[in-house]
Amino acid sequence: MTTTSPSRRVERKERLRAEILAAASKMFADRGYEAVTLREIAKEIGYTHAVIYQHFPDKWHILAELSSETIGLLIQNFDAIIAKHSAPKERLFATSRGLIQFCTTHPQQFRNVFFGPENRNGIRAGQYIDDIGRPLFQRFVQFFFDVARAEGLPSKNDIVVAHTWWYTIFGLATLMVIQGVVPDLPDQALVVEQTIATLWAGVQAVPRLPKSAIPKQSGLSHASKQ
Repeated sequence: MTTTSPSRRVERKERLRAEILAAASKMFADRGYEAVTLREIAKEIGYTHAVIYQHFPDKWHILAELSSETIGLLIQNFDAIIAKHSAPKERLFATSRGLIQFCTTHPQQFRNVFFGPENRNGIRAGQYIDDIGRPLFQRFVQFFFDVARAEGLPSKNDIVVAHTWWYTIFGLATLMVIQGVVPDLPDQALVVEQTIATLWAGVQAVPRLPKSAIPKQSGLSHASKQ
């Protein structure tokens, strides 16, 4: 009679957990989180759904782990790019390119984190994304402030300006992930470079706009307070 060693059991458990995550990641990205069941994930890897519960209490925890892994990879990518460049401006440009490239190179992971259901485990989607993405965003904001001070930008510690850069970069990444290419202009590299150059020209010349510049009928001022 042979027995499985503890190390083999741990290895097998880790391998099965990885298979569950890989299958769920693809299925969530292809069909949407809400449409996929634990039974379907189990069937995809050739097990009964009872096996899933040995690793995850529910579908939500699978998605949370996938999202955390993706944010961790984004942070690693961000830090690695910073380490390759010495000049603050070069770092800002390179990390902006890198964030877009990561999202478009890993659309499946990007969709799982940012294209989820309206509510996840009782938490509104926007709050969930904010919570899980905060380590990366905080890293970027502090980095942006450092660049702004080093380059003498008008708004050296203005989080609204940092938000503007961040939203623009991730907005472009989202467009590229959704559509594959920018409408009517397939040269993505050119669009990325033009976007970064335009942002840079803007932050050099324009400090944060006063509240009086926001049209009252837009409702943006009220929404920003919530």
